[in-house]
Amino acid sequence: MNQQEQPKMSKETSKGSVFIEIIIYILFWLGPLTGNVILVLFRVLSTEFGVSPDNVLIAIPSFMFPFAIIQLFSGAISDIKGRFPVILFGLILFGLGMLIAAFSFSLTMYIIANILGGIGFGFVNPVLIALMSDITTDSEIPKKMGYLGAVANLGVGFGPLIAGQMVTYGWRYLYVLFIIITVIGFLIIFLLRKQYTIKKDTNFKIFLSHLSHEIRRIVVLFMIFSAFLASHTYLASIIWTSRAFTGIVAENLAGLILALVGIIGALVGVIMGIVIKKKGVGYALLFGLLLLFIGMILLTLVGRIENETLVFIALGLIFMGMSGGTLIPSIMFYSQSLSKERRGALAGLATAGQFIGIALVPTTYELFFHFGGIGLVYLAILIVSIILLIVVSLLYILAKRR
Repeated sequence: MNQQEQPKMSKETSKGSVFIEIIIYILFWLGPLTGNVILVLFRVLSTEFGVSPDNVLIAIPSFMFPFAIIQLFSGAISDIKGRFPVILFGLILFGLGMLIAAFSFSLTMYIIANILGGIGFGFVNPVLIALMSDITTDSEIPKKMGYLGAVANLGVGFGPLIAGQMVTYGWRYLYVLFIIITVIGFLIIFLLRKQYTIKKDTNFKIFLSHLSHEIRRIVVLFMIFSAFLASHTYLASIIWTSRAFTGIVAENLAGLILALVGIIGALVGVIMGIVIKKKGVGYALLFGLLLLFIGMILLTLVGRIENETLVFIALGLIFMGMSGGTLIPSIMFYSQSLSKERRGALAGLATAGQFIGIALVPTTYELFFHFGGIGLVYLAILIVSIILLIVVSLLYILAKRR
């Protein structure tokens, strides 16, 4: 358990830990929920702001880049400063971003809101992972990482579902909902923070030492690259399929399909957490990669989005969602097992790799979409999946040898 922030194990604290665990899940769900509502808002926002749907794509990296970059440091900061102050600071910034988004009258203002929201949640996301490990016994960490992966998949799926249903009433109400959840989360974290001892002396040298020590380890670099490539495969297929749905598939139907993908991916994530605990992470990685290639081969063979192919596209996305529900918890397990003393730093590095991968998805595959449509995008993702297979295999070998 983290030495900087070890719980006072009393009956009162035990009850507090239950509430903290619940709010960790809610907030961990909020991040991908917020980031993925855009997947069914391309048409609505392009009409609202008087721009093309392709211009709206910039909202994804405008949130994901600052979100990812901040996570390079926020986890390590929480190792020194404590989990709760970092989370509370991030929620303030995130809530402000959601408030600006709710009142946006131009694409520029909406992008600024997403940048601020990304910065804010960058201080929250990896610290939630480390905090969960702090309040969990070592033997239960794999299962909890599976639960967190499941919650994230639900956010990926339910973001488009909620947006698709609420768009009829007004997309701005989405951000009002996010503000309400943020305020509730802030109040619960604030009220429960005193039940934990928090080291308040921030030592910048220790902060740099934590980061530099981990970033020099080859196994950590492969962990970061694995997280990056996982996003660049399973989430890339979901993002670009959503973009290709624009003008072909209604927002509410697209939202239902993506929700189904998220729900099934979440169920697999829960199961994989148990598998990692009982059988080891190798089985989970193998299963996740197998699902990934089944999904990508199916999508590549279909190669186009029409009413006649929609069932096969949905099936391919379900396999991709299941692969994400397997691979991401497995990588997060490594972030919490490679070093007990620097769990915050490792969580930040892993999630930074993951969300830098998401941020670059629109840029990486844009030319493929422009010249060959969604079929060529699927083929490119299939090639990246082969690279992921190699990198994950090396990660498994190196982690086993350490």
